[in-house]
Amino acid sequence: MTKSLFLLLLLALFYHTMPVAAQTKFKKGDSWLYLVQFTDSGFQQEPVQREKLYRIAITGTQANGTVQASATLEGYTITAGNTHYSSSQPATYPLSPDLMFPMLALYQPLSFFLHPNDSVGQPVNIPALVTAAANKVGLEPQWENAYSAWLKSAATEINHLFAHFPAQVVPGYQWNTTYWSYRVDSVRKSGIIISGIANREMPDTMKGRTTVSYTLSRDNGSVLTLTAVARLGHSANAPKVVTQVKRLPAATIVPPVDTAFYNMLIRIAYSNELLTKNNELDSAKLMNFLAINQPKYGLDATFKVATLNLLNRGRSEFIYELYHNLLKETTSDLIANNPNHLFNKLGDAVWRNTDTAVVLVKLLSANQPILNSWLDQSFSQGLRKRREEKEDTAAILKYFRESGMSEKRIAELFEEAEKVPAASRVLLSRLAREKDSVLQASVRPMYLWDQAMHTTDTATLKNIASQFGQVSATELTLGKAARYQLMVTGILKDAQLNAVAGQLLDKTLVDLVRNQQDTAFWRAHPELKEKKDANKNILAHAYYLKYQQTVKQDKDAAMNYLGLAAANSPGSNREKAHESFYDRVFLDSKEDYRAEFAAQLNALGKPQEAMKVLSRQLTTEPGMLDSARSFFDNHFPGKSFAGYFRDVLLKDWKDAPDFALTGINNERFRLADYRGKWLLLDFWGTWCPPCREDLPHLNKLAIEINEGKHPGNAILTISCHETLETARDFVKANAYVFAAAHSDSQVEKLYQVAGYPTKVLVSPEGKMLELQFGADYAAILKAYSDIYSQKDKEASDIKVHNKQKD
Repeated sequence: MTKSLFLLLLLALFYHTMPVAAQTKFKKGDSWLYLVQFTDSGFQQEPVQREKLYRIAITGTQANGTVQASATLEGYTITAGNTHYSSSQPATYPLSPDLMFPMLALYQPLSFFLHPNDSVGQPVNIPALVTAAANKVGLEPQWENAYSAWLKSAATEINHLFAHFPAQVVPGYQWNTTYWSYRVDSVRKSGIIISGIANREMPDTMKGRTTVSYTLSRDNGSVLTLTAVARLGHSANAPKVVTQVKRLPAATIVPPVDTAFYNMLIRIAYSNELLTKNNELDSAKLMNFLAINQPKYGLDATFKVATLNLLNRGRSEFIYELYHNLLKETTSDLIANNPNHLFNKLGDAVWRNTDTAVVLVKLLSANQPILNSWLDQSFSQGLRKRREEKEDTAAILKYFRESGMSEKRIAELFEEAEKVPAASRVLLSRLAREKDSVLQASVRPMYLWDQAMHTTDTATLKNIASQFGQVSATELTLGKAARYQLMVTGILKDAQLNAVAGQLLDKTLVDLVRNQQDTAFWRAHPELKEKKDANKNILAHAYYLKYQQTVKQDKDAAMNYLGLAAANSPGSNREKAHESFYDRVFLDSKEDYRAEFAAQLNALGKPQEAMKVLSRQLTTEPGMLDSARSFFDNHFPGKSFAGYFRDVLLKDWKDAPDFALTGINNERFRLADYRGKWLLLDFWGTWCPPCREDLPHLNKLAIEINEGKHPGNAILTISCHETLETARDFVKANAYVFAAAHSDSQVEKLYQVAGYPTKVLVSPEGKMLELQFGADYAAILKAYSDIYSQKDKEASDIKVHNKQKD
């Protein structure tokens, strides 16, 4: 049994029945204020303590003994280690669900009944409270459902405030319920002291793990104090949850809570219709919202960060400019825990203030992947030498103005472009002198490349090449060392230092091969898989450079290097690393060298070998079907490419995992239903901007399929990571006609969906091919369907054997 299930069972046992004797003493107008503390120790890395202030009010009584009551939350705090949130301290408000639901529940009475049959009824007004909150702050449907679940959980906790009252108020009196044994320990003027233990009708492994002791008022049986302990294990150090209840004096002053401020924060972080239109941030709604709230809360730190988060969701140039200006005004400490804002602020700080940039880099180093992304994909761009050709300033200005950019922002961008190169070198020099070893490893290769770019002294260049001779594993992984080694190799060749350049190229190959073969390192760091894939792509280019270096002297050796370049090209879309795009920009390299290898094989009179290479490339670049067919037709006359496609290529694809999903209109979808058709699967979500942008194009294709323009084709979209209702409402609002299923939270795992949207092409036999993001899926679907349906001329005997090795 899991820890969470165990605790739920214990809580259910504790709340099993409630007393009649106490209820009959309650009268309309009774009211008590309780402090309820929950301490969870052992389940998290640090103990978590929650405190709630509940005001219980008896709002009515009925002739049959039923009592109407309400529980109103008037305060909430949560403490975990150094983290502290309090409803009475706006400065502690987090922009996360940790405090959202309690804050929505503040001052909203939960109404329930205390029944004559010894039970506390479930609250009767939860749906009304959820609707009121949704209308007030514009909650999206998934948050409405989560809030409803939270209220039900809170209602269960309220049962602590109505503990069992004994039938006889006599010391030593004992009684049992289904799961509990109770005993009156003592009767005093101050109250009745009772203890209980959960040990009846339970497995031996669970007996005695939950205890309770409480004091009841002698006047009406209300709880004065209570302590309940639920343990997971018998040892003293076993994880446990302790609940403590204390009735506070009637004169206790409860600090007021600024619910208006927090509700405004919720609108920023979790609202839907209040600030958006068609799931995009709406400029008019946004400006109206800021006009109302900026004067009130503009100086508040939490409001600033929340507004930054909001503006960063915008996609128009106007909203980005608002974000950029606010980010410039925001001090670094306020965004220290937000890597996205640190990343964006760095771009401005590089050329405005080196000291600020260094501080931001150090803050960003807490998130190494984001820091490396900024260094290798953004910052490094500013270090590249500018091209000599004159830029078309008029065209650039025209583009900026047409995109809605203000003249002030345009002038700023031109100033930035002028100052960034020199400022970047200053910052890089500062970072290279930092003592942090990981930061040093991340910037040293880049620093050596920068030094090489700005010298013509051969001794200095040779010294830089020798320094690249001692590249650490960390530099190769986090510092993009291979990228900069190859770039320095080019600089050395330009300086006519060909021997040194050749040595550095060989050293780079050795480093990269060793890096790829370091299985222990990659097993220990699965989070760095993209780094491994990116280095493999650089290795392919390094082999291609070696091919170019040797082709005139030794063609056989050169073909071996070119074959290695092809072999290290991505074997599937999953091996295509996003960051490789930037490596290719710097190195002027290719993503795949199979076409080059195939061309050389064909030139050597080996068309069958060339065809095999091209066939493998189709797995990662399905859009090159026409060129593969053209090669086949030219070199294998009388053979059928359609037959080769069906009998060889398709059989090499992976089997598509089966699924059975519910549609947004409660229909059922199974993969088997599409047997005999070409099926395009689209994994998407309304929360995903690129998904929403693509759906109109996908819907256009669906309309054409429905009209019979593409026989034998079908589309099925699968919405993920949201409620079915959310997807249904979105599809209906946009009048989309494609078939729409909803994920069962497993199908995306079966298909190994790594990002959204993801398109997967499934053949009539149930074989699958994942399409790269941005691929022309409509053209690919048509091309593959057309070639599949063509009749054979003559079967082909060419085999591919593309299976990937484990």
